[in-house]
This record gives sequence, C-alpha cells and structure tokens, in this order.
Amino acid sequence: MKTSILITNYNKEKYIEECILSALNQDYNDLEIIVFDNASSDNSFNIINKFSKKIQVNQKKRISSFASYNQIDLIIESFKISTGDIICLLDGDDFFLPNKISTINYHF
Repeated sequence: MKTSILITNYNKEKYIEECILSALNQDYNDLEIIVFDNASSDNSFNIINKFSKKIQVNQKKRISSFASYNQIDLIIESFKISTGDIICLLDGDDFFLPNKISTINYHF
C-alpha cells in the first residue's frame, strides 16, 4: 500500500534536514514524500532542495499572517498532488521513528 508523507515547512532550518531524513529512512519502501515550503526566509528551502532527487519539492507564498492558515493551505496543496493510499502529516520541526510507516501499514 503506497503511503504519502506530507511535510510542511516555514523557517524550520534547524530541523528540516532531520525531518526529511526521518521520512527517507523508513523501513517501508512504497513511499512518496512531498515537501511544501511556505516561502521561508531562512535557509530551509536550500536544505530541502538538497533532497530534490528523492522527494517532491514545492514552494508556495504565504496566504495569511496567521501561521495556522498557511499550514492548512500547504497541507491541502500537498494532499491534492499526493497519490498514496495512506496519508501521513509531518511538520518540518518533527521526525518519524524508522518503523512508523511500516507500523501504520501493518494496522491498515
């Protein structure tokens, strides 16, 4: 069963690399990883682009001065282009343990 990991990011330069690596290092292989950056003003987008051969990288301007509106907007945009049977959300300052996706798929 294909799983999509949708990662949203805004100025999470300190954490985004560990976040992406945690998605890439899953013990489950049928994955699609989509990262949407919200026009970060730090070095986040450059870090994300280092992984562009392994993940889908997207950027979109902020639509609001409220962080929660922007994050929901990016989740919606990511969801529209995702192709997984299962969708997992991951924020740019968080990470998954290596067996997260295999555990979720086991239960499905």
